Amino acid sequence: MNGKRQRFPTIPQALIIMASGIVLGLSSCFGVLGAIAGRGGSGQVLSSILMLGFFGGIIVAFLGCVLLLIAVARAVVDSFRSPVISASLTAGVAPGVTPAPPSPGIFGITASPQEPVLRQLQIALVVLMLLPAASVATSILIVLDRFRAYPSIFLLLSGYVLAQVPYAFALARTRRGFDRLGIAVAFAASCAFLVEGFLPLFEPRRMLVFGGGPPLFFWPGLFLIGHVVVAVFAFRAGRLAPAEGDDFALIATTFVGVILYLVFVRFLEVHFLPFLLR
Repeated sequence: MNGKRQRFPTIPQALIIMASGIVLGLSSCFGVLGAIAGRGGSGQVLSSILMLGFFGGIIVAFLGCVLLLIAVARAVVDSFRSPVISASLTAGVAPGVTPAPPSPGIFGITASPQEPVLRQLQIALVVLMLLPAASVATSILIVLDRFRAYPSIFLLLSGYVLAQVPYAFALARTRRGFDRLGIAVAFAASCAFLVEGFLPLFEPRRMLVFGGGPPLFFWPGLFLIGHVVVAVFAFRAGRLAPAEGDDFALIATTFVGVILYLVFVRFLEVHFLPFLLR
């Protein structure tokens, strides 16, 4: 068996799952409408079964969408990962040579450097950068029917791009291997976004709706889960990164820098960018 074996999910597999969910949901929806129009004695039972099929189709389509994001992220990571990573992970394991023990990483004692933790972190970063794109697309569809929707679309796109800078920086820094600064930025950004994501819980109505449109409560929930996943993978990758200098100072400085950047971005979104659109 060669090393090019594709792992689940692949892009075609994810598309098939998503398309199956859409077909199941739409066919069940039309079946419910037909059963209601028939108004027969067995129509109630049939409509209940079809309603279950409708919600099952939604779940399957959503699962296929998530798997598609993972497959796309895996393809993106494999396309830009440097060959230096493979060489660095296998260095020192030649026959007859005893590999040196791994040095403590920025988050404590390391595990085996051959673990694919860095690739998992990069895939999680790409997935979390694609999720807001889907949320922004949903929000754009909501505001398209409004008068002068272009300023709102510009604000949505600008906020999306600015929010991805920390994760894009971490992704670029870890392209060639275990980079302490990139991993620390990913960990700090995920923690900061996680705390910020919990703030709307104090104002549930602002979190559940967007401008009077349909509920969008599932996007904040997905973002919170995504930030937790990135934080976990960043922590694991930090255990593998070789220690250099004062690790505590690096983590503290990174947290301060990420928080200052997020404050700056929110200031732009609230004050500067709307002023440009007047």
